[in-house]
Amino acid sequence: MKILFIQHRVFPALGGSEKHTCLLSKYLSLKGHNVEIFTSTSLKKDDLLSFSLSYPFIKKPKNIAHVQPDEIISGIKIKRYEIKFRFWSFLWIPDMNNDIKKNLDKFDIIHSHGYTLSYSLIACYYAKKKSKPFILTAHDIIISQELPIEAKIFKKLYDITFGKYLLKNSERLIALTDDQIPQYLASGAPIDKIRIVPNGIELEKFLKVTINSSILDQFKIKENDDILLFIGRIEKYKGIQDIIKIMPEILKIYPNLKLFIVGEDYGFKFQLIKYAKKLNILNKIFFTGPISEANLLQLFKRADIFVFPSKMEGFGIVLLEAMASNTLCIAYDIPSVRKVISNGENGILIKSSDELFIKILYYLKNIEERAEIEKKALQFVQEYDMKNIINKIENIYKEVLN
Repeated sequence: MKILFIQHRVFPALGGSEKHTCLLSKYLSLKGHNVEIFTSTSLKKDDLLSFSLSYPFIKKPKNIAHVQPDEIISGIKIKRYEIKFRFWSFLWIPDMNNDIKKNLDKFDIIHSHGYTLSYSLIACYYAKKKSKPFILTAHDIIISQELPIEAKIFKKLYDITFGKYLLKNSERLIALTDDQIPQYLASGAPIDKIRIVPNGIELEKFLKVTINSSILDQFKIKENDDILLFIGRIEKYKGIQDIIKIMPEILKIYPNLKLFIVGEDYGFKFQLIKYAKKLNILNKIFFTGPISEANLLQLFKRADIFVFPSKMEGFGIVLLEAMASNTLCIAYDIPSVRKVISNGENGILIKSSDELFIKILYYLKNIEERAEIEKKALQFVQEYDMKNIINKIENIYKEVLN
């Protein structure tokens, strides 16, 4: 099959959907399919011209990434296009739009990742016009409640206009969990088009990791340190502030505790630093920014507890990665996370920062009980190996081509 993926950002950009697209491409290519990706030159949210209805109304690009417009990575052809401007999720990428129009004939499958993103609409329209099967994975069908009111209004208007068109004209709609099915249905999707395919991980990479003391020395991690780890975008809805809030009390009992925050700053790091300074614990918090895969695997392996207090997630692939690293996950009890964590079985679900405090203390102390949960988590995560996930995707493609 000749497959076109359309995605906002891909490697070296970081993020769950970006990683998912790259893994799908890699494993489809390994199975002999011809995969091409249309994406943007953007790697971060602040490297493009943006317009909004709230102050500041115009955000000029900064920290512009210099990436190759055309390259081949692991046998996958990637074409990157400049975003001229962004207004909420509407990205004006005229060169990509033109290439979608001109080149769809050479592909058997068009698979777009993004519900509220304008390139999905363009691809869906031309795929329908050229009688090509269009598949949508709507990573962004729900939006953060932290967004301003105008964004929420636009989302509602989008759902009843462009979104309705997109869902109606997609051959298949991929949900990451069954919790996303009601979200699809509420936006007007036909239920017979929906298929569930979760995000996956390259399990073998995590299983073969051994602790490398020289790498841990870079992070100034000592043998007797207790490590809490968070990985993800630094945004308010991710709940990192809830970890910082309880750290002073935990440090009274575990003075060697350190919190590592790995991920790109989406404008909330300053507030977190200010909060940590106020609590006089900034010396116990380490903002690493984005790091290499080798370093990431080491931190996953070395951490005592992976803490994930996010209030909203499409899936939460980092939970699977922590489980594969044999590290206990403690996360907020939200719908998508409940599809990964069974409370007390393969991880711990909590509902508040007070409960987060109690559970962190408990599992730092009760190491044997923690190890039992980690063992069950490692067994659970086997089904999310990319070798299994790719078969599900391939079967969907075969469905729409038959």
